[in-house]
Amino acid sequence: MNEDQTQEGDEASERSNGAPSKKHGENSNEKPKLRGKPRRPLRKLLIAAGSTIAVLLLLAGAFVGYLYASSPISIREPLLEHYHFRMQILVNGKSENFGDAKYQTPYDKGSCNAALPNEPIHFHDNIDQFVHIHWEGITGGQVLKHYGWNFIGGIHGSGSLGYRFDSAPKLQNIPIHGTTLPAIPDNAAFHVFIRDGDNYKEKSFDDFTHQDLEEFFGRTSNFPANKLNKAKRGQLDTKLREMFQRVSPTAYAQDNATHHSGASHGHSGDTAELTRLNNLIGDVVLFVQKDKPSDSAVKDRFNRLAPLSDSTCGG
Repeated sequence: MNEDQTQEGDEASERSNGAPSKKHGENSNEKPKLRGKPRRPLRKLLIAAGSTIAVLLLLAGAFVGYLYASSPISIREPLLEHYHFRMQILVNGKSENFGDAKYQTPYDKGSCNAALPNEPIHFHDNIDQFVHIHWEGITGGQVLKHYGWNFIGGIHGSGSLGYRFDSAPKLQNIPIHGTTLPAIPDNAAFHVFIRDGDNYKEKSFDDFTHQDLEEFFGRTSNFPANKLNKAKRGQLDTKLREMFQRVSPTAYAQDNATHHSGASHGHSGDTAELTRLNNLIGDVVLFVQKDKPSDSAVKDRFNRLAPLSDSTCGG
């Protein structure tokens, strides 16, 4: 028997004994390859990657939706406005000075154009009381939040007024001016009064914080674009509203007589003219203290109103 016949006989013997056969040149010490454990198909990897991307997109969409829903319409879709009101805040009898540097925003006195300012609310020229409103639909709650008292919630607690969506997909955060208002005493209540002709009347703090300031004061801004702005607020055809299926309040699209009397509040002569020139829509005093202030205390504050200037473009 030759050598080849001997090798063939050995391989046949191994097969009959259940042992795997070896090919020529194979290392006798090499371990046999395991079978029955296929590689993970590429299809499964692609499905997993696609699912991950879909989840991330859903989370991003939900976050953007949250920013939209948490931003008041006056912030997310700003419209140019320009009116003023005088505000005094007394905390346990101490009057806050809004002419202080911590409340001030730098302002170019030579600027008088139709551009939308970056800040919807501000004080400037180191003048106390005189609040400047440059975006339509601002509430007293937004004014307070802008300076550190947050009674209206929203995004990032008290650190943001909301996000602008008018240049979507680019979103712009509108931060508050700062936490400049003093601490609120634990037992304090908010007593709100507005001037009513030569007298005053008490108002709801909730109305002050949540109503458009024009509605709160019952006086319409004489800014030229005011009526157009109110009409725009009643339209529901913007892409953002359709995207998020949200319906904005239509109250502002109704006739001014429904919400804003626009009537004079007892101003006469030079005072009425200065009120018109300054587009002053009202005066408010907030007493932050436990007990309701006396009649004389309220009248005293309205006798301390900052005087009006003859400027028609003072920021």
